[in-house]
Amino acid sequence: MNKPMHNASVNEAEGELGKWSANEMRLLRMTELFQLKPAIMKKAESYLDELKNALALELTQGTYPPGAELTNGRLTRGENNKGFPFLSLDIPQLFTKTEYFTFRALFWWGHYLGFSLILKGKKLPEQTANLLANQKQAVCRDIYLSCAPTPWEWERTEDNFKNLYDTPGGEIRGIVESVQYLKLCRFYPFDEPGFDALEWAPLGVQTFRDFNGLTAVS
Repeated sequence: MNKPMHNASVNEAEGELGKWSANEMRLLRMTELFQLKPAIMKKAESYLDELKNALALELTQGTYPPGAELTNGRLTRGENNKGFPFLSLDIPQLFTKTEYFTFRALFWWGHYLGFSLILKGKKLPEQTANLLANQKQAVCRDIYLSCAPTPWEWERTEDNFKNLYDTPGGEIRGIVESVQYLKLCRFYPFDEPGFDALEWAPLGVQTFRDFNGLTAVS
């Protein structure tokens, strides 16, 4: 005797999807993360706002490319950078079809707080030469060079980033010539001891000074 059709459908569904795993059931019962997420994001945004004000003050000194936004910056909120929420602050900010001069702070849920300087344009060869001349300074030991095809790749892997201090100069030059931009990064993973005590504003300002000092063209 044939089985009822509705039982067959249920069995097929279970065969395709499987039963709920213990981990899935644990996550389904979780409420604290979603209750606390808005406050966590708001707190991170407040830290970034402090950084913006500190950088705006820093940028009153020095010379920067014409057209760069040096005062207000740009704060971006998002929910899906490879599945994870994020906040990013760009100041100074200059994006055109041919030129980039932007310092970005990125708060990426589940990953890290990161700072980056993104450069592109006619001064790129000089900026690269300056970077190579300064590459063996101690400050470069925790700086990473992006080698991804696009400067908008943020996942910290060996394919996307190379340690600046340890990478041969010829390889650095070849990377920049290939991708046609220069992006320096510092990462502060959330699971790093002491992350909870980091002072984002002075840390970000110092990182901007370091990056700009390594690459600036007079």
